[in-house]
Parts: sequence; C-alpha cells; structure tokens
Amino acid sequence: MDFELIRCKDAPSYLKRRDVFFVDLRTPQQYREYHLPGAHNYPYEQLSEWENRLPMGRKIVLYCEHGNLSLMAAKRLSRRGYQIAALIGGAECFLSHNPDF
Repeated sequence: MDFELIRCKDAPSYLKRRDVFFVDLRTPQQYREYHLPGAHNYPYEQLSEWENRLPMGRKIVLYCEHGNLSLMAAKRLSRRGYQIAALIGGAECFLSHNPDF
C-alpha cells in the first residue's frame, strides 16, 4: 500500500495542518449537508476530470461517506505520485468520534 490510513480519532490533528489538502469524495448534495472544515468537494464519480488538479506538494486526505470510495481513489492517486491518505470509516466515522465538529 502506497498511502497512509488515518483513524477517525486522529483526523482532527490533520485538519490543523497547513500542508494537508482534504478532499470530500461524496456528492455535492452530501457535501452541502456536512463536510470537514476546509475540505474541497471533488466527487468520486468525476475523478478522471479533477485528478490532475490536485496539489503535488501537499498531503491529500481523501474521505467519503463510509471509507470504501476513498480507498479506491487512494490506490489510483498514489500511483500517480500524490502523497495520499485515506480516512478510515469516512465522514460517518469522523462524526461519531468527533461530535464537536
């Protein structure tokens, strides 16, 4: 595996880092309902359209609703040379472990 896995309880420390770029892979509607602070909405279904626009010099943390899509995207993007991390359990897990966000 050429990418990092982040546990839900550890995600808040990544949110504070300036060298991290969060990508929400969910639909625009899901993103509007809730997203991690500072996250950019790049839907998984449109991956081929936006994958070349990601910043190469930053760690990119991917998340989706439950964690499955972020793992698939992480595999693909890490092969392209990006510094990738995926949030285990996705947004749902993050909310359950970090209710203050």
